[in-house]
Amino acid sequence: MPGGVCRYATAIMRRHVSNTEIVFTPAAAQTIRPPVQWRSVAAFSALAYALSWGWWAPMVWPHLSGITLAGPLPNLVEGGSVRVPLGMFGPLIAAVIMRLLVTRDGLKGTLGTVRPWRYYVVGIAAPAFFVASIICVDHVTGLGHFAPSRPLGLAIPTVVIVGGALSLPLTIGEEYGWRGYLLPRLLPLGEVRATLIVAVIWALWHVPILLIGLNYPNQSLMTVLPVFGVAVILTAFPFTWLYVQSRSSVMVVAVMHGVLNATGDTFTSSKYLQGNPLVVSAGGLVAGGILLMVIVAYGAHRYAGTGTRSIPQCERTIQ
Repeated sequence: MPGGVCRYATAIMRRHVSNTEIVFTPAAAQTIRPPVQWRSVAAFSALAYALSWGWWAPMVWPHLSGITLAGPLPNLVEGGSVRVPLGMFGPLIAAVIMRLLVTRDGLKGTLGTVRPWRYYVVGIAAPAFFVASIICVDHVTGLGHFAPSRPLGLAIPTVVIVGGALSLPLTIGEEYGWRGYLLPRLLPLGEVRATLIVAVIWALWHVPILLIGLNYPNQSLMTVLPVFGVAVILTAFPFTWLYVQSRSSVMVVAVMHGVLNATGDTFTSSKYLQGNPLVVSAGGLVAGGILLMVIVAYGAHRYAGTGTRSIPQCERTIQ
């Protein structure tokens, strides 16, 4: 069991068991599950929403009266206001408050920075290849037209390395909360159900900045909400898998998230790729189709013969 999930399971079991030694084995891990602490899940989610939405409110509120389901959304996110990126730290702050004052499981080791290098390679390479595959499908099918504005030999390493590094603080702000705090508390439900719940909470958290043009400026709200919702749900699965496989590393998942944002926001933007962002972008329908194929293929292998995984297997003694 990854460190963060093991610590959580251990803390829960200690609340219910005293002077009893319980040994988790690979077989027992499938049947003995810590209970889901729904109050902590709800409290964290509400706090993350309150912090981020409260920070974004002055930017969103003046435009609410002009937003309709069918009308084009404004394009305020690309204006460079610091309110949008700073609001990304809401989940991190909420998780820190919960860890220190509510669930009291502490902060030590919760970033999971020291992990084998192969996980960081996956975190960098996978989103880069994913965005490249989106562009190839867009261009070959004629759904989009890829016309780079500068030499790709320079642009690709610059965006992946420099852009990914610049995005990292913001994605840590998200991932420390969503994957670092929320996901482990839901994993006793199984990976699939836990991922779906996290994805719904994660997607709805974005609504205020979607209203002012995040990812899909000038598109209608009635098309943006379902497309973005599906994109987040599908994206949540590889994030869960990498988090679990890397032994609860928030940092590894944040690297993947950062590179995905940097490459997607650059190479599938209108500066490089012409087409409807609801279809051709990294959060569009083509990307969703590619992700769905990956999830079906890898999920069939991952869950073959085991149903949906619950808490990852481990051996641990609770005193």
